Amino acid sequence: MNSPLYLTPKASNLAMCLISVCALILWLYEPKLYSDVFRFMLFPLGLVWLLQKRYILLKYFIVITAVILGIAFVCKYTFFYMANYFMDNVWVENIAHIAKRPINGEFKGFPSGHTTAAFIAAAFAWQYMSKKWGIFFIFLAFMVGYARIISLWHTPIQVCAGALLGFVGSLVFISFINKKPKVQH
Repeated sequence: MNSPLYLTPKASNLAMCLISVCALILWLYEPKLYSDVFRFMLFPLGLVWLLQKRYILLKYFIVITAVILGIAFVCKYTFFYMANYFMDNVWVENIAHIAKRPINGEFKGFPSGHTTAAFIAAAFAWQYMSKKWGIFFIFLAFMVGYARIISLWHTPIQVCAGALLGFVGSLVFISFINKKPKVQH
């Protein structure tokens, strides 16, 4: 048990190198595919904690992920609903425009769900793994957002909103959980 990931330093470095090679290959092949794959960083992170029998952390991880992704999708569909039913109102049109996707004009782009999910994983890695892994996950998450922009699925504002919601939202919930009073027996 040398590191928070329970890997030896060599194994940790090897894992990071393998993930980097996979990320680079996907990025060079198709950035959109990279973002479609690496938005699922949540699953291997949860699997690691399941295998380590860190059930309380896993429980909070699942709940926080569900809440934050729920907020993201409520935002997405609120803008979509506003755009479809109230677009004749100039005020609504100005607000709904922030959710318009560059690639197809749909109003389901705010915030970026891919980026939100990737930054939730980055926040948990930052908080519960080594700082090296945290920085690595932040970089991978940043590249998910960048891939969404260059593939024209999102604007920079949509990606930044997803990143802030995922990362800051997770850290706020984590700090709330960490401050929860302990029951004395």
